[in-house]
Amino acid sequence: MCEENRELTNKIVLITGGAKGIGAAICVEVLKEGAKHVRILDLDEGAGVNLENEMNKQYGTYKVKFIKCDVTNDDELFGAFEGTKQEHGYLDVVVNNAGVINENNYAAIRKMVEINYIALANGTLKAIELMDKSKGGRGGTVINMASIAGLYPICPPAFMYSSTKTAVLQFTSCIGAEPLYTNTGIRVIALCFGTTDTSIFSHVSTFGGAADKLMEEVLKNHELQRVESAALGTVEAFKKGDSASVWLIHQNKPAIDITEDREKCHQSMARLLGR
Repeated sequence: MCEENRELTNKIVLITGGAKGIGAAICVEVLKEGAKHVRILDLDEGAGVNLENEMNKQYGTYKVKFIKCDVTNDDELFGAFEGTKQEHGYLDVVVNNAGVINENNYAAIRKMVEINYIALANGTLKAIELMDKSKGGRGGTVINMASIAGLYPICPPAFMYSSTKTAVLQFTSCIGAEPLYTNTGIRVIALCFGTTDTSIFSHVSTFGGAADKLMEEVLKNHELQRVESAALGTVEAFKKGDSASVWLIHQNKPAIDITEDREKCHQSMARLLGR
């Protein structure tokens, strides 16, 4: 295993979907931990500029910079990543946080897959390209946002959303595993948030009919955790998590490493496949 610094002091951090909700809360927490600079990417220009101004007033000039960015546009996404490294000389931490839940029509489903999975995968690959120790980088950490929806065997009211989050878990476990981790010096960690009090759940829309009613019942039965709890759990996972690990941050409780539990499920399936 390669040596690594698991403190956020003096780190250059990039957060997608960072203007509000969990992303904004993570921005606050990493600044509290002593991050040197936080680059936040989002489409919400008003919220992004407000957060930039607020954080710079509180933590010092140019601690935060907002970049308006559509994560599904490769030119914009890659340009923001490359620009951050060019400006500071390096990049230490990438949090692929951008996500939506909307599956009420075919176009919305395509867009959700592009945001929740493809943009996250592209962001991970670009981060590895820029931080890879074998290519002159300093190594670093990529944190990918999955969800408890990706842990349930069946999540019928959000069949496409849960599918994207399951894909994030598989992608992260694969790309964070050996020998890639040792070769690159980059940890890749997955976080599974429980339902959290953000705007993502204020306009949940499914494919209609029975699914809408079922979604209402599901949300009623899940206590919304605070965004601050999600952000604190993210920092804890950053400090303690090994590459390819999976963390549960749920019900305002401390983050839990559930990698071993998930691996046991996979081992059962592997036995069926003769491996």
